[in-house]
Amino acid sequence: MSRKYDGDLAKPIKREPLGPSDTPEQREEWNEANEAEEKRRMGLLFEAHGIKAGDWENLCWSLARDLRGFQLASSKRPGRPKRWWDWPRAELRLDIEELQAAGLSVTEATQHLANVEPYKFFLSHANGAERLRSESTRPITPRIFELVRYLRDPMNFAGETTEEPGALARKLLDVNYTQDDPQNEQ
Repeated sequence: MSRKYDGDLAKPIKREPLGPSDTPEQREEWNEANEAEEKRRMGLLFEAHGIKAGDWENLCWSLARDLRGFQLASSKRPGRPKRWWDWPRAELRLDIEELQAAGLSVTEATQHLANVEPYKFFLSHANGAERLRSESTRPITPRIFELVRYLRDPMNFAGETTEEPGALARKLLDVNYTQDDPQNEQ
C-alpha cells in the first residue's frame, strides 16, 4: 500500500551526466545543482505528507506507515460475514423452549421460526428449519444465555414483580444498596 506521488516526486531527477573532460569546478557545480534539486524535492515530500519542513521524525513515521510491516492487520475475515453468534443463538434456543412449552416439538418449532423474522434474516436457503435446529444445539456461553433469558423478562425474573425504581438495576448489578444507604445506619 505504497503512497502515490504526483508532479516532480513521481519523476526521477534528470541531469546531464558528467563527462571525463569535465573540470573539478564543473563537477562541483554539478554536485551542488544535484543537491539543490534533492533539497527542493525533499521540501515537496514534506508537503506531500502534510508535515512541517524539517520535522524529520514525523516524516520518517509517515513514510514507515506506508510499509506493510507498520500497518495493522485487518480483523476482517475473508468471505461472508458471520451471522450467528451467542446472542442470536440464545434467543433462538429460548424461542424454541417457549414453543415447546406451547406443545410443539423441536422440529415443528424450528419450522415455524424459519418463516418469521428475525430468523428469516439468518437463513439463506430453503432448508431453514434444519439450519435453525443445528444452530440451536451449538454451544452458547452460559453467562450470555442467562443474560438473554433475564433480559427477555426482566421484572418477572424468579417470580418477583415490583414497581420500585431501580429494581432492575439492582438485579442486573447484583448489589444490595440498602447496606450502603446512609439513612439505614442508625
